[in-house]
Amino acid sequence: MSFFFTLLDDSLRPRGSRDPLGVELLWSRVGRRLVGNLTTVTAHLDNFILTLVGFHLCVNEKSGQTDWQSFERFEQLTARARVARGLSGVIGVRRIRQSEGFPVPLGSGRKARILDDQRQAGLWGLYSSALEESRLTDKMRRPTQQGSGIARQFLAAAPDEVWRLALDTQIEHLGEEDMRRAADWVGALLGDPASRETLANCLLSGGEKPQPWQGEVFSQGRDFIAGKSAPPPARDFLRWLTEHSDTLRDYAARVLQFDEALVLASLCFDWLLGCHGRTADQINEGMAGLASWPFHSPVMPDFGAEIDDGEWRRRSAGLAAFCSAMAAGQWCQATEHLFAYHAAIAKARGGSPWCYWEAGKIKVVMSTTPGTLPVPADISGDAFAGWMGRRSNSFFLDSFLAILHQTQPPAPRSASHEPG
Repeated sequence: MSFFFTLLDDSLRPRGSRDPLGVELLWSRVGRRLVGNLTTVTAHLDNFILTLVGFHLCVNEKSGQTDWQSFERFEQLTARARVARGLSGVIGVRRIRQSEGFPVPLGSGRKARILDDQRQAGLWGLYSSALEESRLTDKMRRPTQQGSGIARQFLAAAPDEVWRLALDTQIEHLGEEDMRRAADWVGALLGDPASRETLANCLLSGGEKPQPWQGEVFSQGRDFIAGKSAPPPARDFLRWLTEHSDTLRDYAARVLQFDEALVLASLCFDWLLGCHGRTADQINEGMAGLASWPFHSPVMPDFGAEIDDGEWRRRSAGLAAFCSAMAAGQWCQATEHLFAYHAAIAKARGGSPWCYWEAGKIKVVMSTTPGTLPVPADISGDAFAGWMGRRSNSFFLDSFLAILHQTQPPAPRSASHEPG
């Protein structure tokens, strides 16, 4: 059995690697109160459809286990068929486009691969946890009774059994006619509106045992997205919740404020990485423009009633000290708080801090591309909402809104928007 992680595990990062402020742990805990099953990479309903149907078809009748070898071939067949139809969301699209032509190889051989590690980076690894959390599959990737029922609903809309070619391990290559049939079959499978809505509703409502608030998020999300031509940003939906949901009004308002605090901390830290050798006076001068930031009181919202996690609380308190100094215009003191916070994160990972004060100047020891600070006009008045919208954390709501928007059958397009 392969293991995978739906949330970023700090202990598994390379020493001194990305996310130097450990921001992902902070926003993900907050987001899990709203969306309990999706992740940042499970943002495409077509991939959920094919994962669930594939697990249903690839259960070995003798062992009762979902068979990886069969699923590997199933994913290769359906991914290439989707690319042939110009559909989006295909994982592995780059390698598929580089190897288009006939015959089409299937299996574990190098030429058949659509990813370097299909087991971890493909549907098997990325999409199975959300299906399990929604009670559509079990821990062994076998569909539950409800999951199998939904899979059969999709299969009824696509009667051709061309998928059997993928399950026959004696077949190593497929010809042009087989791939044409596969493309038609995938189009029919993904194109059934009733089945898409059934699966999306199950995923987005959280399944049989959802997070306490996910049903309310789902109900509000359907009203929010109605009539929109594209999934809006997560912050727009959070603002909607503050205006339309008695249940989530207060929490959504705190999430918006928390998001701003996280963005401010990341923004400043990225800028400081380009400040090697600068003095306190130079730091004060550079950060003075942030006086236009719309600080709240308190600067860091309290989630003590919702999140009982010691490490989360320690990190939140550390960033609260930074934000309080920023709100008071104490730029160098804020920098000291941010450096101390970062040093604690780096130490916990077994690494060293990227930057710190030394002899009255900033010392930067990590070679990276530094960020820039906004000018006051970018973050003043009405401009702040648009500026923040481009930098917001997702809180898993981006995936939620994307899937909610995809309940209608997919339209062919020229390229995929998922990594491949």
